Amino acid sequence: MKGINQENLISIIIATYNRGSIISETLDSVINQTYSNWECIIVDDGSDDSTQDVVLNYMHKDSRIKFFNRPKTMLKGPNSSRNFGILKASGKFIMSLDSDDWILNNHLEAKMDIFNSNPEIDAVLSKTIMVDNKKNEIQKEHRTYLTDNLLEDFITLKVSWYMHDLMWRKSFLENKILYNEKLLKWLDRDFHIRRLAEFPKIYLLDDFLSLYRIHINSNSSNSNYKVLETRHQAVLDIIDILTEKKIITPDIKLFFFKFQIQNLVVLYKSPDVFYLYKALIKKTFLFKSNYFFWMLKLIIGFFVFKLTGRGLIIIK
Repeated sequence: MKGINQENLISIIIATYNRGSIISETLDSVINQTYSNWECIIVDDGSDDSTQDVVLNYMHKDSRIKFFNRPKTMLKGPNSSRNFGILKASGKFIMSLDSDDWILNNHLEAKMDIFNSNPEIDAVLSKTIMVDNKKNEIQKEHRTYLTDNLLEDFITLKVSWYMHDLMWRKSFLENKILYNEKLLKWLDRDFHIRRLAEFPKIYLLDDFLSLYRIHINSNSSNSNYKVLETRHQAVLDIIDILTEKKIITPDIKLFFFKFQIQNLVVLYKSPDVFYLYKALIKKTFLFKSNYFFWMLKLIIGFFVFKLTGRGLIIIK
């Protein structure tokens, strides 16, 4: 049984739901870290499989692993579980990890070395390799880098990373709205955009230190209009935040407008579709030719979908 040293402790937050068959692989990747001063907080979102039994078995072997059930007073969903896990965290450093992914053995040590050498930074960023269930490489994420215009470049997908790629100094996260608990899609991107709008000092560790598991049919929720309604509202909220901070740009507005129009193929089914797109137009309107071009796509696409339920090519 290994105890916990509070000095330079890293808290790894894992939200899980019905991962009994694979969460052991994730936990093994944590236990095998060359850096040993960590705690792993697993928050279960109401699993009805063997997830709890698997985690409890690991807890008996290693006291650094802790298990909680998401309080019933909190909304169901991984973001509520992540927020609850952060509340329970004792570490000076925080990272989130999905319950089906892996971190390489030197992940924690490499990032802690950077924090120790750079006391002024708020976060350390690394890179991810996308793999299949057997850890065979599918592709590397090559968009993970820093730019002089990082907020806009991240929003517009010129730059990208995954939830586990960033380790945060906990003090930077205090007294902030963290994961959006109403979201059913776009979970970590919403979180990262909020953080980037606070202009953290990020250090890029130019190494691939994580494995992201690609699941077949992992995008099935994209066909559920209720899921995409939450993402649409999150986009509206982000626009409001950036507008209030006076850091929104025409390119960000146009990107969000195009981004949400491409979701019309599903959102046209929503009873609130007029409100959703009226609010989007109000918050993103630009006197630019390419904006009006996408406005025309929205109008044509809406009526085509209402009449035929087909015509995705119009709004691509």
